[in-house]
Formats: sequence, C-alpha cells, structure tokens
Amino acid sequence: MNIPITMVLFSKKRIILLLSLLMTTCLFGQEKLVDCDWTVYTFPNGSKASAGCLINGKPEGQWLNYHTNGKIKSQGNRINHELSGEWLFFDSTGIRVQSIEYIEGEKQGWEKIYSADKENFLIQETPFVGNLRSGWSSEFDSQGRLQRTIFYKENVPDGLGRKYALDGRIIAILEYQKGYLRSVQKVNRKDEQGRKNGLWKIWNKKGILQEEGYWSNGVRNGIFKFYRVSGELDYLEKYEWGQLVLDAAETAPVDVRKTYHENGQTATSGTYSNGLQVGIYREYNQVGEVISGALYSNDSIVAEGITTLQGLKEGIWKHYYPGGDLHFVGSYENGKKEGEWKFYAVSGELIQEGFYRAGRFHGTWKWYYLDGKLHRKEHYRAGKEDGLFEEWEENGKKILRGEYERGRKTGEWIQDVNDHKEVGVFMDGEKDGIWTHTFPNGIEQFKGEYILGQPDGKHVYRLVSGNIQKIERFQGGQKNGKWIHYGPNQTLQQSLEYKDDLLIRIDGQKIKTKE
Repeated sequence: MNIPITMVLFSKKRIILLLSLLMTTCLFGQEKLVDCDWTVYTFPNGSKASAGCLINGKPEGQWLNYHTNGKIKSQGNRINHELSGEWLFFDSTGIRVQSIEYIEGEKQGWEKIYSADKENFLIQETPFVGNLRSGWSSEFDSQGRLQRTIFYKENVPDGLGRKYALDGRIIAILEYQKGYLRSVQKVNRKDEQGRKNGLWKIWNKKGILQEEGYWSNGVRNGIFKFYRVSGELDYLEKYEWGQLVLDAAETAPVDVRKTYHENGQTATSGTYSNGLQVGIYREYNQVGEVISGALYSNDSIVAEGITTLQGLKEGIWKHYYPGGDLHFVGSYENGKKEGEWKFYAVSGELIQEGFYRAGRFHGTWKWYYLDGKLHRKEHYRAGKEDGLFEEWEENGKKILRGEYERGRKTGEWIQDVNDHKEVGVFMDGEKDGIWTHTFPNGIEQFKGEYILGQPDGKHVYRLVSGNIQKIERFQGGQKNGKWIHYGPNQTLQQSLEYKDDLLIRIDGQKIKTKE
C-alpha cells in the first residue's frame, strides 16, 4: 500500500506543504499534477491568503485566493503558469462579484460584473480580445433589462453607444471618440401623456437604421428619412403636423450621375441631391477599374481617395477640414489603415504622426505642439502600447515616463506634473511595491505600498509643510486597522477603525449594528 508523504515547512511569509500523492486526483478535484509542490501562502495573522500547486516555482492548476476573514476571494485555473478559462471573484462575504475568461494569461472572452447583494444580478458584461476591451459592452438593471450599450475599441469607448428605456426602446445615442464622450443625442422620447416627441429613430434587428424623423405631440412633423435593409437611403417624406406633404422640394430623390468612355464603360459616377454633390464619387479607367475618387457633402469635398466597388477604402486618402485645409493623410489596404499617417492642425502644423498595420497602431507614434515641439512619444505593437512612453510640457519639461509591455504598464513610472511628482513600479499593469507622491520641496505627499494593484500596509499622506494629514491601513486590499485624520498642528481630528473592510469604531466608540 502506497501512503502519501506530507512535509510541512514554515517560513515567515508562507507554509509549504510538499505532497507526493499516488492518486488520480488532487485537492479541488483537479487532475494530479506532476512535480506539484502544494503551497499555502498566509497573511501576517496566520490566515490563509492563497493556495495551489507550484511547479518549478511557478503556479499551475487550480488556485484559490482568500480574504483575511477566510472567505474565497478568487478561484480559477492556470495552464503553463498562465491564467486560463473562467476565473471567479468574490467579495469578503462570499458573494460572487465578477467573472473573467482568460486564454494564455490574457483576458479573452467575457468579463461579467455582478451586484454584491442577495439578488446577485448581472450588472455588466464586456468582451475582451488580447487583454483589451473590444466590442459591445452591455449594462443591465436589477430586473435584467438592458440599460446601456457601449462599443469598445482597443480598450476604450470608440464609436456609438446607446441608452435604453425600461420598455427596451433606445432613448439616447452616445458618440465616443478614443475614450471621450463627444456627444449625446436624445431620441425616441415621450411626454407625460405618452406621446412621441422630438427625434425618433428605428433600427432593424441587425442594428441598421430604417427610419428617422421628428414628432410633435404624437404626430409626424418634419422630414422623415427611410432606409433600405442595406442601410442606404431609400426615400424622404415631409410631414406637417401629421399630414404628408406631396411633392415637397426637400424630399427630392438622390440622383446618380454618370459619364462614359467611348467604349461604353463608365468614366465617372457620383450622387446628387437637389443639385448638390453628396456621397461617394468614383473615376474609372476604360476597363472598369476605379482609379480615383472622393467623398462629398453639400457640394464640398470632404476627402480624396479610392472607394472600391465593395465599399472599401484603398490606397492614399486625404481628408480635409470644412474650410478645405488638409486634416490627415494616409493609406488603406482592404479598408484598413496601413503604413504612415500624418495629422495636421487647421493652420497647417503637423500635430501627430505614426504607423498603422492592419488598421491598428504599430510602431512609433508622435504628437506635437503647434510650435513643433514634441508633446508625446510612444510605441505600439499590433494595437497595444509596447515599449517606452514619454510625454513633455510645451516648455520641454518631461512630465511622464514609463514602459509598456503588451499593453500593460511595467517597471518604474515617473509622473511630474505641476506640484505633483509620482514615482512607483507597475507589474503586469498593476501598481506593485512602494509608491510615493512628492511636493516640489521634497516632502512626501504620499507614501504607501501596493501588491499587484491592492493597497497594503500603512499609507501616509502629508501636507506641504510635512505635517501628517492622514494615515490609512490596508491588509490584502481591504481596510484594516486604524485610520487617523489630523487637523491643524497635528491635532487628532478623527479616528476610524476597520476590520475586513468594515467600519467598526469611530473615535474609539464601537458602531452598533442592527440585528
């Protein structure tokens, strides 16, 4: 009979249990791992912090992480030492608050966030590709009704988002540009009597706009646009207080105009509305190939470049400001940005330049002030920051420096803006180790430690005079211990005491909790 041999080794930070198990399964039901050193890490108070297999000093298989009160904080699997499959995350009461899908250590799939109450309903779900948010993120209320959708590109909102009413209709269109909310358009609103008012838009099940127009007190009032299933404009109608106006000048159909080569092939094609050129313009050679083109709006050129018959941009494109000045120039391949791109201010100065590969940032990108001085410089690989990142003020002072690796901050980062200097280390995109914030006179405004993004130990905040403003204490990311706030002349202003993230005393007085 083979008997398992267990050896317990004690160290200051952890307890290592080396298990030699001649069994088909290990703890947590996972298959037996060869050369598994079953390892238990502990908090300073002796409670379990995490547990799992180490193979050659690296985590493998199922791992569990714990709160200081013994409740599971997270659990999931590692393959080849990398996070793999679905990981679950819990708060200190044991309620699931998040789940994330991983492939080879990167977020790939869905991140889901849940409410931290007994209903534990889904609050938000967001797709990830290559550790970056990518695609439609959805938010829900406690009844599971959709509240908002936002489209993410390269980890930031970019494009259109939507807000929804309780009955499911879209009530606002949100326009994002590279993480910034640029505009909010209210649509599909009703008054107190339930009558349609303002702009209404209708989409089909595929999300393609089918109809749009203005309503007043429950009746159509203004120009209405109707679209084909493909999304192309079909026809216009004009209404005056619910009555259709026939032969209205504003509803004149779009006119497609063409010229021809001597051999009968199309030479040019363009679209017009009320005599004004709009949309795509193309020029063709005598065998029917598109050789040049442009985009027009209200008889003014918006951009120059080829749009293929399949609707894809190709070759060099130049885009213009409304006044005709060059805005940016670059190339497309099969509808995706490729190669060097340059962006200009209305006054003509170069303000940004860099490279694309297959529609994503790749290589060195630079931003400039209007006087030509370098503003920011960073490096990308396949759409993710990768390499040195630097930023300067207009006077030439460097205000930010750090490194990225596969889109995540790593190593030492230094930020020095106005009267605030911040120095610390990132590991895998999370703050790790001692971080300091310093006043210009050298006084440390803040000093505290982080462990993979979680605050830990004592965090001290000071005034510019050097006097302590407040002290905070953490353990494993949770508030634990006394938090002290000081007034003028270092007089004690308030004392708070926490245990496992819960406030238990104020100025020494125990907080009474309801039974």
